[in-house]
Amino acid sequence: MKLQQQLIGFVFIVVILGAIAFFVNRGEELQSYENRQSKAEKMFPDITSTTAGDKVSQIEITTGSDTTILRQSGTQWLVSNMNDYPADQEEVKTLLEKIDKQKPFDLVSKNPEKQAGFEVAPVSDELPLAGVEVKLKGSGEKLLAHFFVGKNTPDFFNAYIRQQGSQKVYIASDLSKSNFDKGTRTWRNRKIFSFNKGDITHVLIELIGEVVEMKSGDDNKWQMIQPVTSAVKQNTLDTILDNISKFETDDFVSGSSESSFEAKEKITVTLNDGSKRILMAGDEVDGKHQVKRSDQEQLFSIYKYKYNQLFKPMDELKDDAPPVMPDEEQTTSSGEEIDSNG
Repeated sequence: MKLQQQLIGFVFIVVILGAIAFFVNRGEELQSYENRQSKAEKMFPDITSTTAGDKVSQIEITTGSDTTILRQSGTQWLVSNMNDYPADQEEVKTLLEKIDKQKPFDLVSKNPEKQAGFEVAPVSDELPLAGVEVKLKGSGEKLLAHFFVGKNTPDFFNAYIRQQGSQKVYIASDLSKSNFDKGTRTWRNRKIFSFNKGDITHVLIELIGEVVEMKSGDDNKWQMIQPVTSAVKQNTLDTILDNISKFETDDFVSGSSESSFEAKEKITVTLNDGSKRILMAGDEVDGKHQVKRSDQEQLFSIYKYKYNQLFKPMDELKDDAPPVMPDEEQTTSSGEEIDSNG
């Protein structure tokens, strides 16, 4: 019995020591991998996140048979093939930062016959483009980088990448086709308005059959002044202010529909510098409203719930709660009125 206990103890110690050795070795391998990775050269040495804005003036992204062209104009990126509509600046910045981090480190294959399986093969008459083809260009159409981004790796956190002219396929760290291919969302900036909520001093909501007007006083308290004079439900008003100050579209409406747009309702907010932001809305169709800014031609489409966050009637904004009594009119806990003369 004693021998059996000793044997069990010995086996337990061996298992513990083996586990420690495994994790120590695993840690050393991971540290060695990270050290080698940190010393590896960049895949695109001429393009860094800090200088890309100066060097890269155009990004061409091809998915299937569609090509999106992003071009830089001054400090702003535009979607060239969509009438130079402003691009999502943060998304472009993020994309260039991810490209900057790529290194030819984790080699997966050198076999050109396996490129189609990784979705990094070039387009041909026999083989359509399965991945994304990307070209980064500088001034004078100078080609700075040309590569293919394929399907995700099994862990879904990375993707396969191959530079044009090379047979080597690598793992692209923290990168995927979705960073390039925006699908129906496109690369256009979806923001309709973007300003500081605290700068709003006046709100005018013009509904069919009713006009609601509210203004902020010197004490920053809001008051309804039309159609009646009343206090305002601050939480409901905050919903309007929060949403319109960072309002985004759900979809873009094609130019062919712009001529048929008829504004039925309107919301106008005035900022503390005197400038106005005006959003006009059409009738609801299939759970959506078409809207547009008064100073732009682009027509947007928003879901009904977003419309309801802005275009609120008086009944939802008017505060019917009794006003707080002044100090001299407050009563004691016993219900007797306090004599203001003492």
